[in-house]
Amino acid sequence: MPIFDLTQQAEVDRLKKMVSDAWAAAGPVKTPAVVAVAGNDEDKDDDDEIIPPEKLEVPENTDLLGIDPTVYRQINAALKSGKQHIMLYGPPGTGKTTLARWIAATLTGGKWTLVTGSSDWSSQDIIGGYQPVGNGGVAFIPGVLLRRFDRPLIIDELNRCDIDKVIGPLFTVLSGQQTTLPYRLNMEDVASPQYVILPESKPSAAAHEFAPGPHWRLIATINSIDKAALYQMSYALSRRFGWVYVDAPRDTSGFVADYLRKADPTWEGPAPGAPCPLGAFWAAINKVRVLGPAPIIDAIKAVEAMEDSPDFFVTPSPSMREALLDAVDMVLLPMLDGIVVQDAELLAEAAVVAFALDAGGKDRIGRRMASVAV
Repeated sequence: MPIFDLTQQAEVDRLKKMVSDAWAAAGPVKTPAVVAVAGNDEDKDDDDEIIPPEKLEVPENTDLLGIDPTVYRQINAALKSGKQHIMLYGPPGTGKTTLARWIAATLTGGKWTLVTGSSDWSSQDIIGGYQPVGNGGVAFIPGVLLRRFDRPLIIDELNRCDIDKVIGPLFTVLSGQQTTLPYRLNMEDVASPQYVILPESKPSAAAHEFAPGPHWRLIATINSIDKAALYQMSYALSRRFGWVYVDAPRDTSGFVADYLRKADPTWEGPAPGAPCPLGAFWAAINKVRVLGPAPIIDAIKAVEAMEDSPDFFVTPSPSMREALLDAVDMVLLPMLDGIVVQDAELLAEAAVVAFALDAGGKDRIGRRMASVAV
């Protein structure tokens, strides 16, 4: 990495040229996808009531099915014990992103910003850095966090980025201390103060100071299925978060019934002891690779699109078997890519039993499962 002595004008000019050349060569800027709710970039006032930690309470979201009550208990315990930042982790499709939005909206009256992690991120995307500003000038441009430092930042799928590199500059702040950034308020003036990030709110912050609003916090999600392949968070940084595991529902058939009942309140529910083929197959999948409700809901919707008045709580008819197998192809197989051969064979047998497949269906599911095995 080049080193610049910014006390020398020639070095300043060299840095400006390098940044401008790199900017031009990079092409269109790929900025993190941002979703801001109940506010805009000019709306910097944060006049919501400040709630003491011991009184913080995130209620259960009754619209979010499949979340165990222990999740809400642990979230509230983390907040009340003084953890400002929350990490939601667990299998894919368990509702972590929706839950993160619910937490942020509950604590701040609907004001939050959301970005989705990417391996292309650098600290410039989140914190900020020098960028060309026109007429050959270069200046410090704040990243998404510092632009919206008055409300929670939700980072979805955080471990898809190099976590320590991207939010490493915040480590000192998360530890309750001020951190100094390697950027000056006026790049041309060697005596100009460097930008600093303060650990606490400061209404009278100077032009070179970034101070969090009283409601700022990080709420992040991590898919635990990716933990072996994606970037890891250092132990020191992970300690700054309250970690809450969001698991898949234990009663898979019960979830299917709850979802169908919510979608159609007039449905009387399954008969006592009725089989649930999709729930049984989901339970088998979870023994191999845990999946949350989201792909199962997609599978239900796919079946409903192919089958007139489908009944998910009886032994499948021939047409229902075809619809279930199609839904497996469309939704569930992509989630199982990379499973071992033995597990693929076990799931194929589980599908034969759950869906009451004939010889043709058995051959089809066997080939499909073999296609995702390694």
